[in-house]
Amino acid sequence: MRYGIKVSTFAKKDKKDIIQYLAQYSVSAPLKFKQELERYIDLIRQTPNIFSTYYANPYYRNVVVFGSYVMFYTVNEADGIVFIYRVLHGAQDIENILKTE
Repeated sequence: MRYGIKVSTFAKKDKKDIIQYLAQYSVSAPLKFKQELERYIDLIRQTPNIFSTYYANPYYRNVVVFGSYVMFYTVNEADGIVFIYRVLHGAQDIENILKTE
């Protein structure tokens, strides 16, 4: 079964911001980031529970998608939907970001 993918407004903005940031320092990094992000999205579309739950908030699953960038998502088994919630840098205050939104 292939799960549907829904992406939050937060995650869309995260992706845009990350690409803009990476573009300041490298020509190839933004493309590599997008490719890796899509590769992981395709993987969780097929096997959404493959990655572990986030230790600080097991509501979310997480995976490092590129360098220190981590994607946080949830799985709705009943509806067959993976909801991509955020894509954050590991140096950010992830616990508080996920708590406040």
